[in-house]
Amino acid sequence: MDDNTTSSHAGGVASNKKYIIIILAALALANIIPNLGSQQLKLNQYLRAADDNKEVHQSNRRRDEEEASLIAIGDGKRRVFPSWAVVTQCSLYHTDCPNHLEFQDYPFPLPPATQSQQDDESMAALTNKTNEWIEEFKQRSDTDSSSHLIGYEYPAKVDDAIKQQCITSTQTLSVEDQLDKILSHLVPLKDTHNMIAFSMTDETYAKDMLHEVYEMNNDIVGFKGAFFFVAMDSYTADMACEFGYPVVAMPENDDLKKQVQSTKVFMSKLLVERGQSFLFYEMDVWFVRSPLRMLQQHMHEYDFLCSTHQWNPGELNIGFYAALANEGTVNYFQDSLQIIEKNPLAHDQKIMHVVADDNTATLENRTLQDHNNCGWCGHENVSFPAIKATNPIRVGRLDPHVVVSSLYPVPTEGTVALHTLADMPLKGPFGKEMVAKELGVWYGWGKATSKAGYYHREGSYRRYIFLENGGTRGGQSFVQSKGYHDERGFRRQIAVLATLAKVTNRILVLPQVLSDYHAQPLWIYLDLESLEKLGIVYRETNFASNKKSWYSHTTPFASVTQMAIVESSNEVQLLTTDGGNQTTASSDRIPVSSFTTDDPLSAFFAVAISHPQVKDSEALFVNLDHFQGGHIGSVGVQKLHDKLAWCACGIGHGKKYNEKSATHLGSTNHCYGSGIAV
Repeated sequence: MDDNTTSSHAGGVASNKKYIIIILAALALANIIPNLGSQQLKLNQYLRAADDNKEVHQSNRRRDEEEASLIAIGDGKRRVFPSWAVVTQCSLYHTDCPNHLEFQDYPFPLPPATQSQQDDESMAALTNKTNEWIEEFKQRSDTDSSSHLIGYEYPAKVDDAIKQQCITSTQTLSVEDQLDKILSHLVPLKDTHNMIAFSMTDETYAKDMLHEVYEMNNDIVGFKGAFFFVAMDSYTADMACEFGYPVVAMPENDDLKKQVQSTKVFMSKLLVERGQSFLFYEMDVWFVRSPLRMLQQHMHEYDFLCSTHQWNPGELNIGFYAALANEGTVNYFQDSLQIIEKNPLAHDQKIMHVVADDNTATLENRTLQDHNNCGWCGHENVSFPAIKATNPIRVGRLDPHVVVSSLYPVPTEGTVALHTLADMPLKGPFGKEMVAKELGVWYGWGKATSKAGYYHREGSYRRYIFLENGGTRGGQSFVQSKGYHDERGFRRQIAVLATLAKVTNRILVLPQVLSDYHAQPLWIYLDLESLEKLGIVYRETNFASNKKSWYSHTTPFASVTQMAIVESSNEVQLLTTDGGNQTTASSDRIPVSSFTTDDPLSAFFAVAISHPQVKDSEALFVNLDHFQGGHIGSVGVQKLHDKLAWCACGIGHGKKYNEKSATHLGSTNHCYGSGIAV
């Protein structure tokens, strides 16, 4: 039966019900029917017969949900979203978002069942099935041995001969000779002042960002075939060679800070000495659109164009700068490099700022002054004479909203890139990554090169798990009466969720945390390195609200299953929608009593692992309210719980982050690698 026929038949049944009720009411008023009770009984029998017709019932539900999914407002339509969609429509930062959208409580949890109790035979069959599920759960419950198979499909590696040739060059040639070899293969952008681009990285950034930055450069920045990496260590150089990424390797140095400060300026000097104009950007600069048009426009006016800080439009931030190759820029980088090399504790950014100011003062015929005991110039007082430039350069400072450089970056409609900062140079990349991801500017490698990249994933690689406790924006609340400021209960919930992710082979999307005053990301409470050590793949809290992760431009997931234990009926309930279409829903109820185990958590895990409806769903939303404040249950959960490490900030009144909103959480507000197992 096609959908139209089904819908028409359902409409006829609904109309018949309405007409029968009207006729009976009229007859009762006219005293034509002496025994209305018997007629009412017949009516109820008719209605039950209609409800028992599975095909009609499903058609009614499809029709009702389709009608409920759109509510007319004037001449337009407003979408009514299922409760789980709060994570796809509202990011961590959008606290007002639920006020502007309409979410429906129905259809999950499901309304009380109207069907009769199952007979002994069907109950026995169900028990046999649930026993099979329990056995499968037991096989997977050893979280020490089970592996998370939902990882990544990395870009293709180059031929071994090409890789070895590259590695040999990085190990045997001088930096200058490596650069000359690279430049001979790059194709500068003719319409952008013949520029090329480069970035520099060490192992800590390369592990997570090498593919990201290379693909972002080709796809968004616009320097495809005109870009190279500067590697600060052999790990990075070898990784770049392995994937065929152009690379120049610097000699390794135990003093990373000194090496980084000098390398950036040194490589800039080498390029302009060779007549090569360029754009430099650091690995933690994330582009939302190409800077090419901006460069084409501004580099007619300036020799050197640099980003500034969000809090100070007059202060250079050298995470992003462009330079034309001429005598003035050669002198500029040479002067800056000499000061940096003579003053190991100088801050390269401050020195480049001061030297740029001296160039501007010379160009404007202003009086120059020596820089004596410049406390602003580094980590100690630095003294050096004023730079009397013979070929002063024209210095341009970008608007702070164009390239947004800040601990708490605020993008605007005019933003080209975000530069996530830490409170001091050379802090580890983890916090910068998480801020970039939550803000939605993380590129997400694999868009065009993989079926299992960061955002772009296909088929069986699209398997996610979310927390969906009632009324908590897809997260965990510290302020509900059940679990109020209960740190132990909170940790148990996360342990259950993480174990579910592992045994069901799903990517864990980190839930929001609702504190006393704010919605916050989980990573300020949980040391995510402990998740990684357990082999659990995870994503940031705002992952699902970032459309780069969606199944299609209009659909977040191909299919969704919501799952909960409902105490009032003592059953595990499931509701699945397919194709992102709320009108195609299927549900199931599994009595907890059908399981031979007396542990509801084990029953819940067994359904999550083995039920066909759940196994085939792309996104699984689990409601763990039933286990709030309870015991952990299975041995597998306990083992994982004991290995999770937590930040020392605590929760509740007077605690470190209790009054910190998500917009005031920066790249240093985490405990990655330093958490404590409890």
